[in-house]
Amino acid sequence: MGASSPTDADLHARLRRQEIITELSQQALAGTDIKRLYRDATAAVAETLDTEYCVVLERLPDGTEGVCRAGVGCTAGAVGNATVVLGRDSRPAESSPAEEPVVVDDLRADERTNDSASITDLNIVSGISVPISTVDGPWGVLETYATERRAFTESDADFVGRVADVLASAVENERAHAEREELFDRISDAFFALDEEWRFTYLNERAHELINPDGRELVGTEVWAEFPEASERAFKSKYERAMSEQETVSFEEYYPEPLDAWFEVRAYPSATGLSVYFRDVTERRVRERELEESERRYRTLVEHFPNGAVALVDEDLCYQTVGGTPLEAADATVAELEGEPLEAVLPPALATELVPRYEAALEGEASAFELSSSGRIYDMQTIPVRDDDGAVFGAIGMSQDITERREYERQLEESERRYRALAQHFPNGAVGVYDRDLTYTLTEGAMVGETLPPADQVEGNRMPDVFPDETVADLEPLFRAAVEDGETGSIETEFGGRNWRVWATPLRDGDGDIFAGLSFAQDVTEQVERENDLERYETIVEVVNDGVYVVDEDRRFTMVNETYAEMLGYAPDELVGTDASAVVDDVVAGQVAELEAATAASDVEWPSIEAELRTADGETLPVEGTFAMLPEDDSRWHRVGIVRDISERKARERRLEESERRYRTLVENFPEGAVGLFDEELAYTAVGGQLLDEVGIAREDRVGSSIDELHPDHLADEIEPYFHAALDGEANSFEVERYDRHLYAHTLPVRNGDDEIFAGMVVVQDVTERREYQRKLEESNERLEQFAYAASHDLQEPLRMVTSYLTLLENRYGDAFDEDGEEFLAYAVDGAERMREMIDGLLEYSRVETQGAPLEPTDLNAVFENVREDLQIQIEENDAEITVDDLPRVEGDASQLRQVLQNLLSNAITYSGDEPARVHVGADRRDDEWVISVRDEGIGIDPADQDRVFTIFDRLHSREEYEGTGIGLALSERIVERHGGEIWVDSEPGEGATFSLTLPAAQERE
Repeated sequence: MGASSPTDADLHARLRRQEIITELSQQALAGTDIKRLYRDATAAVAETLDTEYCVVLERLPDGTEGVCRAGVGCTAGAVGNATVVLGRDSRPAESSPAEEPVVVDDLRADERTNDSASITDLNIVSGISVPISTVDGPWGVLETYATERRAFTESDADFVGRVADVLASAVENERAHAEREELFDRISDAFFALDEEWRFTYLNERAHELINPDGRELVGTEVWAEFPEASERAFKSKYERAMSEQETVSFEEYYPEPLDAWFEVRAYPSATGLSVYFRDVTERRVRERELEESERRYRTLVEHFPNGAVALVDEDLCYQTVGGTPLEAADATVAELEGEPLEAVLPPALATELVPRYEAALEGEASAFELSSSGRIYDMQTIPVRDDDGAVFGAIGMSQDITERREYERQLEESERRYRALAQHFPNGAVGVYDRDLTYTLTEGAMVGETLPPADQVEGNRMPDVFPDETVADLEPLFRAAVEDGETGSIETEFGGRNWRVWATPLRDGDGDIFAGLSFAQDVTEQVERENDLERYETIVEVVNDGVYVVDEDRRFTMVNETYAEMLGYAPDELVGTDASAVVDDVVAGQVAELEAATAASDVEWPSIEAELRTADGETLPVEGTFAMLPEDDSRWHRVGIVRDISERKARERRLEESERRYRTLVENFPEGAVGLFDEELAYTAVGGQLLDEVGIAREDRVGSSIDELHPDHLADEIEPYFHAALDGEANSFEVERYDRHLYAHTLPVRNGDDEIFAGMVVVQDVTERREYQRKLEESNERLEQFAYAASHDLQEPLRMVTSYLTLLENRYGDAFDEDGEEFLAYAVDGAERMREMIDGLLEYSRVETQGAPLEPTDLNAVFENVREDLQIQIEENDAEITVDDLPRVEGDASQLRQVLQNLLSNAITYSGDEPARVHVGADRRDDEWVISVRDEGIGIDPADQDRVFTIFDRLHSREEYEGTGIGLALSERIVERHGGEIWVDSEPGEGATFSLTLPAAQERE
């Protein structure tokens, strides 16, 4: 905690304040020089309340100003000279002699206060102002101020008020003494004479001054008529008794308004009347009354002397006055002590100690000492009492029982030692005490000067000035809540790369008022890291795909995660507390027990086992489990295990085995070829296929041998780059001649589940017969192309002749034909024209392969724009709307692709039906090729006829319905096939048609 507890601190402060009041009261009782009392009082108040300014101001007669009689923090020469304008509410009023203390939070904004700043160079802000009031009314003010804004407590104001009361008593005592002296010097007698009829016969001048200030003519008037109030008071009865008994009477009596005075009267009777001598003793009576009141206060102070006794001893060492709580050792009452010698009433041992002290005091020497008696400890003082001439005529002895105080001090010191030792050794952190301004007054702890700043950088400095802004942002609300709102709280923050848990709580005094804050800071970095690790582990355990369980020594589950419970068909709380035999049979339990024993006898930390667990519905679940044994000091955590559902793995293994059998069968029986796997050394690791049997090669002769060892050098040099490329991830195809056969080979990489290349594969097919067939087919195609070209070329001449003569016939003899003749001639001309178109189409169809340009990167956007220009007239005539996506670059023959797009677009416009054509051209990427589509909203095609549209000269509609030769789509198909693609149609009657074709994506050229 770093400091005394609030109770100890409060008790210590209250004891100290009581001591100060006692000491000042002793000075007042002993008649100490009042100026010295003023000085001691202001110094004591300033020290006790820790203020920089404290003054005693005596009110001047006009009531608006006060003169400085003593002070702390005043400017030089202010005491006895400087005056202060008294504030409205701080100026004691005539009608309120016992005004309450005024507590000022801010002197600059409070109109109740005095102009105290005029006699000090200090910037005073907050303080307390208390009137000093005597029986005559307000005498002055005692006030104290601090230079910083402070919240003074009711206890603080009460303390200043009690000091003001002591000063008021001393002022009254000093004033009474001076006025008595003055009164004695001023007293003189007044005289008047009365005859037998109570008429005035004479008044001297003094009498007129006292009872006839308005100058009335009194001689010859009756005293009772002129002074009617005298009849109601002792005057008349006393005068009548003096006359009737003829004896002198003396008395004192008060006459009310208008005289409002006390008179001391001596009346001397005679045969002819009464002679009255009197004097005005009003001032004396007032002083006596004041003296009585002062005496009563002093007597009350003596009789109620706090926690001790006070005694006045005369020069004969006899008790004159005793008050408070007399020493129990005297075994006597106050009445029994007063008037008795000390040595007669005190025990010998006590008298031996006290008598010399009183004797020294009677010699003028004061002393202070401690005295032990009857198991109690007393704080004693003996002080000489002097008259006005300074001569010692008695001694005052004061004692206070400080037994409890000494015990409290001892306990306080012990508590202080304990708490300071605790604070100094506060483990892994620090303790601090701070005030309302967040200024540290104490800091201790093991981490002070280590990971926290050293004490000399903390104590005396404000918390926001010690720590960085981000730490202050966390701490300041916590610290202020403690000292301003009385709240206890905590927060986590970071400082110096460490995590800290900081607590703050208010410190209160005996009145429950908060006077400081107490903070604890502890380094929780490791704890936070452990909590973070634990949170991560818990998260991992809950979200991991594996089941996690813990069993105790009795093989009962103490923890399972959601995954473990779900894989067995349970809820976690259904398994916790259940015996493990609910999910494992005796065989598995025995295997686990053997592994536990083996683990204990060896360094195996995580043994594993494959087994089957029993699920909630009675089925079995194949799993792979690993576990670890835990320390023996926790019986609840005996073994922790991780279980993985391997159902899919087992299924994969079965499928893999089946696949391996199938593939091995396939490899071993690979038709018309062979398959081989090779490693990084280009050595075969597995081979198979019918080709090996056909050429008489044993498989075992190939496995383990490299291509360099198996093939001639020229062949090995030719194929080795392909083998290396396969191991680098590149597939290649190539042809070789070997074993008098034409072989087609394909090398490719073999990857594992992580997509890593671990081997290469070569697939070889015997294409000898295929190549021979292909050669013959190519020769046949070439002859057919030559025939088609020749046929179409040779047919052109007679066709031109027929067409020419038909034209001549129409031109020369057209008028000679009747209606039927004209129709027949038109049929003949049309037939010839269609024959020409078919021959041109056939010629073009035959030249697709031979007359085409090389395939190269081609921008289809440019091709499409050319087609649009070619069909512009058809588009406008049919009010067609054609939309197109951004088309790609492909590998192709731009001229042939232009012909394909033109055929497709022209057909889409032609077969649009009754509505204007709406055609869209799109493109979609598919792996290494593009799918180009032409979609219309026309008449559509019956699915049964969709293959016919690509047959040469095969038409779905008559020429009367739609024109055409029936060769356009067949030609388009052949062009697409030349580009390595395919073409198809998707359509329903009346729903339009979509023609799609694939083209290879353009390859970037270096």
